[in-house]
Amino acid sequence: MYCISISHKKSMSKDREKFALDEEEKQDFLEIAHNNETIFGCVLLMTCNRCEIYFAGTKEAYREVEQFYVKNKGISRENLWACAMRYENKAAIKHLYRVVCGLDSAVLGEVEIIRQVRQAYEYAKNYGMTDSELNVIFQSALQLAKEIANCSLMTKLPVSVGTLTTMDALHFCNEKPEPHILLVGATGAIGTIILRDLVSANEAIRIVGTSRRHKQENLLFQDSEQVSWIHYDRRYEYVDWADVIISATDSPHYTFLRDNVQQFRREEKELLFIDLAIPRDVDDGIAQLPNCIVKNMDDIQVLAQKNNEKKLTEAKRLEFVIEERVMEMEKTILFRRFLEQSPQSMERLQKKGAPWLLYQLREKLDLEAFKQVINILEEKP
Repeated sequence: MYCISISHKKSMSKDREKFALDEEEKQDFLEIAHNNETIFGCVLLMTCNRCEIYFAGTKEAYREVEQFYVKNKGISRENLWACAMRYENKAAIKHLYRVVCGLDSAVLGEVEIIRQVRQAYEYAKNYGMTDSELNVIFQSALQLAKEIANCSLMTKLPVSVGTLTTMDALHFCNEKPEPHILLVGATGAIGTIILRDLVSANEAIRIVGTSRRHKQENLLFQDSEQVSWIHYDRRYEYVDWADVIISATDSPHYTFLRDNVQQFRREEKELLFIDLAIPRDVDDGIAQLPNCIVKNMDDIQVLAQKNNEKKLTEAKRLEFVIEERVMEMEKTILFRRFLEQSPQSMERLQKKGAPWLLYQLREKLDLEAFKQVINILEEKP
């Protein structure tokens, strides 16, 4: 397995958004990969902090991935090389394990990444783009992540971008008796987390969420004194009402433009915009307006770094767990390849029998490894 990764570790938000693939581009990529002899399977992981392509195939597949970005996104190979990290074989497996377990996230130990990886894997699987090795690797990684999420001490601390955003918004409104928060994209994955956290954090908070839906029966919260809903197209009407505006959509277009904000804003009280989208939702020019502050994922990462310091001890323990699981996965893949590619070797082994194999192991293994073989044979059934 191979991986090309553009993440927060090496790129800023403005650079990562160039590599993000929308739904149409993902389908285009998978269609190209499906018809390419060098690519046996691939999974596309696109989140607010990373754009990653995991693929099985030959090394020539790297060039095919690069060619897609050159042709379809207008990104030069030199730019891709400057932003991307490459992983191969064991390093690629270990990278996936670390990603899905939250050890490679801006927010150390976040659990939201498990859902994102699962969705990316199932998307590729339903498209017929996961071979047997990708299946066993991703399924194993997701299982380990679930185990860690259920028992790790890291889950006791804030572990998601949504939670940290909520904390930042509440800190900004700390001295306001009735904070007003406009949440654009409130029905999305991150928006839902933020909405739930805001509602449970402070009964005095008043939240207006945007939705493109015409009916409310499928919304997380119905209209109430604390939460109310408006259509997305009315978002600018609440710019003057809000103390904090959080934008967490998956739209490829800006949700807030400077000129429109200036037009609808009558009071020049302090107003905080928090932009959680990749590509970004909020026009940078808004920060030039009086008393307007614009934050994005890079600022959330600063909060995450402070939060991460509390989790490092637990993270070190989990690194050992991941190392052991990666080693087990390598053995699983090696054995699967042996069975698939060398059926004649299994036939020869059956003919020669166990004593012949035992003599061969005695010659090839070191003392400690051979002792383990003997101990296994001496175990009573």
